[in-house]
Amino acid sequence: MKFKKKTLMAISFALGTLMFASTAMAEAATKSGYEQMKDSLKYTGKQTSTGLSSYTMEGSMIIKDGSTIVSYENSINKYNLTNKTKETIGETYNGKSKKGSYMYLDKNTAISKYTGQESSDGYKNDSYYVTNYKSHDNTEPNILPHNPFEQAGAEDLEKIADALVGNLKDIVAVNVKQDGSKELSGTVNNTQIPSIANALLSYKFKDMFNSNDPNYSKMPKLIEDISIKNVKGNMTIDKSDLIKTGLVSGIISGKDKNNTFHDLTFEMMLKIYDVNSTKINKPDLSGKNVIEETKTSNYDKLTNPEKYIGKYTSTIAIEKDGKFIKIGESTVNIEKIDTENISGTYEEKYLPGYEKSNSKKFSFTGKFYKDKNHSPYAAKITSDSEKNLDGEIYLNSDAATIDISSPNLNASGHGSYTKVFK
Repeated sequence: MKFKKKTLMAISFALGTLMFASTAMAEAATKSGYEQMKDSLKYTGKQTSTGLSSYTMEGSMIIKDGSTIVSYENSINKYNLTNKTKETIGETYNGKSKKGSYMYLDKNTAISKYTGQESSDGYKNDSYYVTNYKSHDNTEPNILPHNPFEQAGAEDLEKIADALVGNLKDIVAVNVKQDGSKELSGTVNNTQIPSIANALLSYKFKDMFNSNDPNYSKMPKLIEDISIKNVKGNMTIDKSDLIKTGLVSGIISGKDKNNTFHDLTFEMMLKIYDVNSTKINKPDLSGKNVIEETKTSNYDKLTNPEKYIGKYTSTIAIEKDGKFIKIGESTVNIEKIDTENISGTYEEKYLPGYEKSNSKKFSFTGKFYKDKNHSPYAAKITSDSEKNLDGEIYLNSDAATIDISSPNLNASGHGSYTKVFK
């Protein structure tokens, strides 16, 4: 199991922006509540990436089908920006089994431990996995959080959120307390939600949850009439404009392939606490079962990029008669690459009987990010023929795999690709 490069903070802020934008906030003041909400999000993004000395951020998401929990995720992240250390405790539940994870990171060492994953992922539940890094110039980009509002495309996403909100900016109250702190809260029902928001939800829901991801194995596969029944949100902000808590809940309804309606109740929570007082201690592994390795390559620089040239494939699969079956394959062929640029092709091929008229085939080019907020192994890719590609390709630094993401690729195009060896 590998931790995603994007932090919980970025995910939480993205979810918060989307859902609070659906509920929008306002008060009779010089700035609307919606603008105050955006100001707090941006201030918190800046402080948690560069301003605070330490803090703890906790986030969770739970989804229920009726009274049955079908998905649960919780993560507690401790950051010390001064000492450049991080500690993460995670837990997931997919409706059948629980998995846990622990990770400690500093600029020289990574320590991880997993529970409930031995059979599926090959990890030993009683072992600590330790990686010692050497010859590093700087490991900060892999440890400390990045400001999501300084990421590429952040301004465009803000404009989209503004457009989605529309007149909903005026429906929720802002309560200013005597100590200068604020509480933003509000509720939106299905008649107030713009049709474009439901269309976006339908697209993203299918993309996220109708895939073959085992983390969502018990999630109902909604395919029709997907819409938001209601959403309510609450956010508390301290007098300096730092977010303390955020809570978004609501109901998403839709029909599955059997024409059965489902009401999915969701709840997302974010908390920031122990500001400038969070303590992180490196685990004492005396007497523990330790599996150790040392890496001497510079983890933060793209070296020997030519080794990534070649073909990478990913299986396209669907669920049929209670089983997963292969219906095709998507291929990425990296043709040219150096430390600055990358180019290649993408193609989907389906087995007989599963051909699709909209299967994709295109060439792409890209440039590797050079700013401190991105990994040097990540590149933004575009295509002359696939106008709305707007994606990213990520090269795994220690394995023969790559990852691709793009809002214009369906679920079969997203995810990890493995190098083909002749």
